[in-house]
Amino acid sequence: MGKDEKQIGILGGSFDPVHMGHMGLAQETYDKFGLDQILFVPVFQSPHKLRTPLASTLYRVEMLRLAIKDNTNFSISDAELRREELSYTIDTLNYCELKFSDSELFLIIGCDNLLDLDSWKDSRKIMERCHILVASRPLQKPFSPGDKVLGLFNGDSPYRLGKVENGMQKFFHRETGRRLVVFDINPRNISSSAVRKKLAQGKPTKNLLPLEVEAYIIKHQIYQTKFQLNTG
Repeated sequence: MGKDEKQIGILGGSFDPVHMGHMGLAQETYDKFGLDQILFVPVFQSPHKLRTPLASTLYRVEMLRLAIKDNTNFSISDAELRREELSYTIDTLNYCELKFSDSELFLIIGCDNLLDLDSWKDSRKIMERCHILVASRPLQKPFSPGDKVLGLFNGDSPYRLGKVENGMQKFFHRETGRRLVVFDINPRNISSSAVRKKLAQGKPTKNLLPLEVEAYIIKHQIYQTKFQLNTG
């Protein structure tokens, strides 16, 4: 991995709304891995969730813009929104490889995503072509990174075990050398559904949201009339 190549972290999600958990994950990953940029990629419709985001694409992009406006190392891609179809990571990776052809790509996911990573569309191609950074919260249900990563595809994992360094468990793709790294982040017990519930009930969010994002949501009453449609 040459540092002359720009290193870009890709963080996808509904961001419905973007909250301090998302921002903390982005900043910690940026710092821990010395990345050059974090690219937030709001989904149009996740293939792993039954419902569509409650907030419109316009609202979700504007909330992200407000959340990152003071950080020049953070940016937004609307690639998945413009496709207006199920948002598959492989399609976003294809797009980013073309747009950032002189860069190395780092897919940022939570360890809950790791548990079903081998079921994703073209998951083997994803593992071959980009580094994967798996954020683990220390207070969540413990799991063995080695057992899970080496157990991908019913034991036919493309990864070999690497070292534990600075609290990070590393794995390496057997063919391409791409890394999969499981690392701890500061625990933040925040979920978008819990934030939406507080907003719909008019309760204070107690620093769960960037201040300008909260003000924007309140001004436009984004979740007040839609909360009854939320199932999670």
